Order: sequence, then C-alpha cells, then structure tokens
Amino acid sequence: MTELFALFGEKIESSGLRNRLDETERITRDIFDFRQGGERWEARKSQFAPRVTEVLESLIAHLYRDLQGPPSTEIGPVSHALVLGGRINSCILRGELLATLLGEGLEVGTVWGLGSRREATADEHAVAERLELGPVEDELDAMSAALCAALRIPQFKAPSSVRDAFSEVRQIAMDPIPVIGLAAAPGPGKLRATTSDTYAFFRETAGNISEDDHILIVTSAIHAPFQHAQAIAELGIPTGATITSVGAHIGTSPTPEVRHEWTTSEWLQEVRSTIWSMRNMYESLVEAHPKLDR
Repeated sequence: MTELFALFGEKIESSGLRNRLDETERITRDIFDFRQGGERWEARKSQFAPRVTEVLESLIAHLYRDLQGPPSTEIGPVSHALVLGGRINSCILRGELLATLLGEGLEVGTVWGLGSRREATADEHAVAERLELGPVEDELDAMSAALCAALRIPQFKAPSSVRDAFSEVRQIAMDPIPVIGLAAAPGPGKLRATTSDTYAFFRETAGNISEDDHILIVTSAIHAPFQHAQAIAELGIPTGATITSVGAHIGTSPTPEVRHEWTTSEWLQEVRSTIWSMRNMYESLVEAHPKLDR
C-alpha cells in the first residue's frame, strides 16, 4: 500500500490504527474515488502506468488471496447464505458460486437474495433476454432470475413490471431449502437501497439472529473484502453471529455474458471501498467494545 500510494505522490504519516485508517481513507478518496457518488459501472475510466498495475497486483495478492481457485467449503453448516445483489452479471456470477458450493456439500439453512428497486439498465434487459431469464425490471428481479437459473428452481414467473418505492419479501422457493428475495427500502436521503440498507432489512426479516448463527456472504472476489468488513460491522457485531465471506472471480464464470477481466480502475476503486469499510468496522468495534481503542 505504501508503494502504491507513493506512485501517486502520497504517503501515510500518522500512527495508531484509527489515525492510519482515517488518513488512508482520505488519501484514497482523493485519488481512487472514480465513482463520485455514482454506480460502480458509471465510474470514470482511467489509464495507468504499467508500474501502477504491477504494484496493485502485488497488493491484491495480499488482500484477496487466490482469486482463481474455488473457495473452500470447509466452513461448516451455514444458517443463512446472503447472495449480494448488483447488476445482473454480478447476480449471475454469485448465484453460480452458491450453486457450486451447494453442489460440493455446503449445508445452508436459508438462502437470501439481497436486491433493491434499482431499475434494470438496457444492458441488463439485453443480458436477461439473451439468457432467457424472463422479464427483469429491477435488481430484485435480476437476483431472483439469477438464483432460479443457478439453482434450477422450476416454474418461476417474474412479477409484473409495476414497481413502487417500498420493500418486498419475495418467496422464490421452499424446497429443498428456502430461497427468499429481499428488496430493501432506501434509507433516509438515499436514492436507492445500499448494502447497509439490505443488511438491516435482512436482520429485520430473518429475526432472532444470534451468536449461534453462521452467516455466509456470497459475492464477487473484487468486492469480498469490503463487504466482509461491512457484514462484520452491521451483522456480526450487533448479533454475535459468525461471518464468513466467499467471492467468485468474474473471469471464471461459465457464462460468456458474465465473464471478463476487472480493470485497474475497478480494482483501485474497490481497494478504496475496502479501506472505507474497514474504518467503519473499526468504529463499530470500538463503539461496542471501548477497551479496544486504548
């Protein structure tokens, strides 16, 4: 990280974990925030010197471990598997990963597909049509369709395209395991539901999450570190539940519509997201356990 920052004329000068997290978040906000409040696919596309990509790849190897190999299923029984939403390509990728893990013997109590009322883009409509996934009008539709395709849930019919701003709990399947889709309402002042909103809505809907529960976050490899830290802060700390996260590399998807390579810009943006999320996780830990900040 120090070497990467130096390539942009920045360095970390503070000491103490809280201060270093604050400073690192500020630095990445200045140099790696290509989204500027927009969606990930709307982020500014930038070109970088080969040395930036080289150092970034070394950092990724430390942060993300093996991106190409399949996640281990030696994680024990899972009470709740949360498949995180996104664009339809991400929903498909994450549904494929869950299906692989289930096929390898992973025990799951309930599968939850987390989405929102974000309207599907023209590209997403085209992908759904080419893959014969049925009508997809918003992110919850995309998640529902992706899970049905990946888990081979029969006779699923997408609801009509009439939409409102309210949350929804959608029963997708009951057998052999319950599969439930969630669309959370956006929080105050937000245009659409964020990961935080969906985590909160999951807790409300599932009810009685405790230290006896094991929650599996199923996502994409590039997003796994930041979403893992966020899940610890917003699910693990309040409930005591164990949090495990797995992420699929988009280049390994068997679906050509999904498979491509992430760019240097995308990785740098998610390095920033990880630092931002780790800072929030630290604050949540200190709030719950003040002695940690001594």
